[in-house]
Amino acid sequence: MRFIIANGQEITRTIGFVIIKVGKEITTDEIVFAQKSDLQLLGARTLEGLNLKVDSRNKKLVAACPFLAAGNFKCNPSL
Repeated sequence: MRFIIANGQEITRTIGFVIIKVGKEITTDEIVFAQKSDLQLLGARTLEGLNLKVDSRNKKLVAACPFLAAGNFKCNPSL
């Protein structure tokens, strides 16, 4: 598959599918098979599928709040 990266360069990479498990959470996602010089990136869909978010202050992944269909609910993922 062809991709345009941030600097405008066009690259071609192979894609596939993966099952990702972190703790008890499992999700599936599409992946791009990178070359040694490529940057590594965990996509937003993967983070959402695992119900994780980035804690940029502490530089780690943490549990996100549940997805709500309706209601007046305040999230505290540390509970």
